[in-house]
Amino acid sequence: MGRWRTIPLMMSLLLLAGCGGGGADSGEDLALELRETLERMTGCSCQVALTADYETRVFDYVLDVTYDQGDGARLTIVEPELARGVSAHLQAGQTQLTYGAFSLDAGRLTEDGLSPLETLPTLYRAVTQGYIAGTALSGETVEVTYRDETQPPGTGLEAVVVFDARTMAPLTGELYSDGVRVVQVQVRDFRRMDPAQGGADGG
Repeated sequence: MGRWRTIPLMMSLLLLAGCGGGGADSGEDLALELRETLERMTGCSCQVALTADYETRVFDYVLDVTYDQGDGARLTIVEPELARGVSAHLQAGQTQLTYGAFSLDAGRLTEDGLSPLETLPTLYRAVTQGYIAGTALSGETVEVTYRDETQPPGTGLEAVVVFDARTMAPLTGELYSDGVRVVQVQVRDFRRMDPAQGGADGG
């Protein structure tokens, strides 16, 4: 997958998606169905709680996220309190998040320069284009692992995303660098917009 973070930020999570699954009978089937759903999605909204772990310090953010296929994505900071209400508008082709004069970049998480606020597009890239290295069905959820297929497990950048197995809505996401978790997200109140519906579908 190389450097997932360098992608056109049509993003958004913005991800990840929700759909009405249920027809797939294996974790890999669900992962592939999810990929197709993301390509059809015209928009979505959610709230994301993000934790970046630097070993010696931990930073927590909460972001309200909306995405429209034509207009791009908008991220609004809910926490920390100091930056509440500050927003960024991301359009197709952008690869960086800019909050005017304010920056939430607490530093780089990996040697190749991944920052906390690049987590969402990185996860999106992994889900839609990454190599599916493994899946695990457990009750009502499916966990999917994505990594560079040319590298062995536990090396390079890996993503682990958990979805609701029925609705296929994203629940959590994690990024690992050389086997060490550097960032995790929790997705709340995911709403997907589908071209056939013309409206939002809850996750």
